[in-house]
Amino acid sequence: MSETNQPPEETPAPAPAAGRVVVGVDGSPHSLRALDRAADEAHRRGAELEVVCGGLSARRSAYPETEADRERMRQATREVAVGAADRARERVPGLTVTAIGLSEPAADALVHRSRTAELTVVGTRGHGGFRGLMVGSVSLRLAAHAAGPLMVVRGDSPEPGAPPGETVVGLKWEGATEPVEFGFEAARRTGAPLWVVHSWIYPMLPGVALRLSPREPSTETKRAEQFLEDTLRPFRERFPDVQLGAEQHQGQAAEHLIKLSEGADMLVLGVRRQHRRLGLQLGPVVHQVLHHAKCSVVLVPVA
Repeated sequence: MSETNQPPEETPAPAPAAGRVVVGVDGSPHSLRALDRAADEAHRRGAELEVVCGGLSARRSAYPETEADRERMRQATREVAVGAADRARERVPGLTVTAIGLSEPAADALVHRSRTAELTVVGTRGHGGFRGLMVGSVSLRLAAHAAGPLMVVRGDSPEPGAPPGETVVGLKWEGATEPVEFGFEAARRTGAPLWVVHSWIYPMLPGVALRLSPREPSTETKRAEQFLEDTLRPFRERFPDVQLGAEQHQGQAAEHLIKLSEGADMLVLGVRRQHRRLGLQLGPVVHQVLHHAKCSVVLVPVA
């Protein structure tokens, strides 16, 4: 039987969405930092942790893949998943952890399981990443295809029990409040401050930028301030205990968000995944932030 005719692997059925954090591991330092962060997130949410190790991406070969090959891959990935699960239990005693090893590619497994997960967590890159690549192929594919919130872990792992830093939310579209709600929920769980920023640029004329006096608030400035106030008002009422700060920023969004990420615990962005000729793609701001943020980045799908 040829490789293309092999039946799809039957993966374990995902658990219900409520109270389940999924993390992808491969034994690399990046994935172990993601594991530590995922364990902390599951603990704060009172959720279970599911540790998933997937196989390598399929490669064309003159020899078809056999069931024995897939079984060896499952055994190897399960060993990695079990070891990672033990590490998570040591970090957070009493945490319920499930270890799953699969022969299917890691990205496919995590995309599938993200459909029913409360949060999916990955590192910036793993063993298969190219040297010097800031964000690996699995992380980028998850960023483009994950069905629910995705956390790409950057920076060093905090010590167990260490107080988290500020949560930063980038607000872009009117009515796209899913990232804001995610940020408020995170801030309520941790007790850390929340900072919401809306970046915008002056309208452009042919060949030049329309520059207005900074001493006199422009119509666009007033409009941005009102947009922030209208968006945040219902959340202020729902989350009165959250320490909230907000700003409207005239300038490039990615540069400002990357600057704000210094010292922050996480940076939350909304994503509208765009279908183009080359498939699902992310916007330029998300790409820049994923590659250059100083803290973990959470991508929240918006309608």
